[in-house]
Amino acid sequence: MPQKVRIAHVDDDPDIRDTVGHILSANGYKIDSYQTMADFIDSLENSDISNLPNLAILDVMVESMDAGLNAYVHLHKRFPGINTIFLTSLGDMIRPYFEGKSSEWVCVIEKPVEPISLLSIIRSRLNDTETIASPS
Repeated sequence: MPQKVRIAHVDDDPDIRDTVGHILSANGYKIDSYQTMADFIDSLENSDISNLPNLAILDVMVESMDAGLNAYVHLHKRFPGINTIFLTSLGDMIRPYFEGKSSEWVCVIEKPVEPISLLSIIRSRLNDTETIASPS
């Protein structure tokens, strides 16, 4: 990794936050963990543009049943450069929520996830973003 990639992770379960944080840190990522979507969104609103995360890993059910989904819509409008992955126990059941709200592909990972799979998906998501952002 040429520069330290910053990843934000939001989950209300401290064990999951700790585990994901450990996996990502051990693999060279800078991780910012949040217990609530409100904390995460506040941190974005108060950050300078050069300090935004490259990727956000969001749980769906944090403060409410759909806090992660609502945060995604906000991120997509306000911070379109932040790539997003959902790490949720709901799996693909959340896909209908995006009909008519987003034309981009939404990445959903079902909990529990193996560390190797999580890292592979993150790398793929970040590489896809770099490919799209780079001129041909």
